[in-house]
Amino acid sequence: MIHFKKLCSCCFVIGNDIPEIDTLEHEKRQTPSIHDCCQVQFSNKTSLNQTVIESSKLTLLVLETVHMITGASYEITPSGLKSSKRKSKDNCVYAGSQSKIDNTWINDIILPESEKGVGKRHFMIQHIRGQNYSDKGSYFIKDLGDGLGTFIKLSKPLKLISNFIVSFGDSHLVIKIEKKDLILRFIDGPRNDEKFTFTSDESPIKLGRMVDCNVRIDDNSLSRYHCMCYYEEDNWYLIDGDGDKGSTNGTWLFAESFFEIYDGLILKVGETLFKALISSEEQGNKFDN
Repeated sequence: MIHFKKLCSCCFVIGNDIPEIDTLEHEKRQTPSIHDCCQVQFSNKTSLNQTVIESSKLTLLVLETVHMITGASYEITPSGLKSSKRKSKDNCVYAGSQSKIDNTWINDIILPESEKGVGKRHFMIQHIRGQNYSDKGSYFIKDLGDGLGTFIKLSKPLKLISNFIVSFGDSHLVIKIEKKDLILRFIDGPRNDEKFTFTSDESPIKLGRMVDCNVRIDDNSLSRYHCMCYYEEDNWYLIDGDGDKGSTNGTWLFAESFFEIYDGLILKVGETLFKALISSEEQGNKFDN
């Protein structure tokens, strides 16, 4: 992970300063389309936005942890975290290990300083309404570059875009798409510094421990067929597992850009797993694992 951070230094804060935050609206002004550049779409022929429940409340539930409280939950509304000490109703929620700068609260969710890999201002969640989003808006999450990453567990086929960073076991790889070719460049793990190029005709591409995998990786934390890339309708997709059964430890996407949160999403921050539960204010949330 340290090697991963060094190689992707543009994504991480160097030193002790708290990073200046770009909101989703700022990213939208810099890019032609938020849906083209920041939003992840899945292979069910609809945008992820269309699969999100039109609702107004997001609950983050602590599933597994070392230093937090399992089962603890954080209720987030479009204006921010309920009962936050930050008091800024800016449609954003910030999470990290540092509570204040001088006398000003900078984080809504305080993560334990003792937790490995946690940054002073680690990730943010923003609610936004507007054209191309559901009527009641959507929540988006983004890593802030301070710490060792915010990772989203793949539960559905993921449409691949150049510069995505994918993590599994001890490995991290960068995705590059060149016309119909898929390039996998490992930046950490047993295959560090190796690059693999595949044409669309070679689809599907299997990664895992088995000898018949297109990319065999010697890592006991991986499943036999850990994940698979396939080409469909002019796009490359990544799916966890072999297409029928998911992997044991998961395949993860680094949330470098804003990622739209859907009901049931699992994210990893430091040594903690959170589950996102979306509901209307009237419905409330059911904390089912």
